[in-house]
Amino acid sequence: MIKAIKAVFSRRSGGVILALAMASAATTPAAIAADITPVVPFEKYYADQRGDGKYLRFNAFSGEIPGKRIKALLRSGQVIGDRILLSEDVAVYFPDGYIVQSQVRFGKYIPTSSVQPGSISKREHLTENPRYALVERFDTILGRECARTEYANGFAALRIKPDGVVSLVLETSGLYDQIMDEHTTTYNVTSAVQPVFIGNQGLVPELMAKCGRG
Repeated sequence: MIKAIKAVFSRRSGGVILALAMASAATTPAAIAADITPVVPFEKYYADQRGDGKYLRFNAFSGEIPGKRIKALLRSGQVIGDRILLSEDVAVYFPDGYIVQSQVRFGKYIPTSSVQPGSISKREHLTENPRYALVERFDTILGRECARTEYANGFAALRIKPDGVVSLVLETSGLYDQIMDEHTTTYNVTSAVQPVFIGNQGLVPELMAKCGRG
């Protein structure tokens, strides 16, 4: 099924047809694509790595996502196909056929290529995550932190860029701290142009108010 979806996404016209098929009968105003919209966070970094200079923007047609960048289809509630995992392990969400949200997790350690995540039991199963270095560039990529609060067993912070991209960063203990006998932080980043698409509506308005944007 994934191969078939990739084939459709690899052709722009076919991708648009798929996006429209998933769209509701009346497209919401929030999903209307603007002429110029902000770049999805981290896309410029990954484009530089690929060397193709191409990156995704919020409110872009999902059909513009190259098939070769689709790693997996993800489930959104009971729906499969309106959220995908890109090859760089960034998930993008397009409920009405347009990209409105991105999610990515940065942990210091990740499984080696030969080990399945569910079978990790020792240090040899893990390797340092080269993308973890991007955490040091959050101020540039996501904008400076403007609000922070304790949340669950860690912290939640909000960052807003001048271009309007809002990012909720949840900080928790490292997933493999016990195995590595080390205290690390995992960062879960959810970004959107419209805060309603970030989710976590009990937390986001509070942080937005602290940032002076509520």
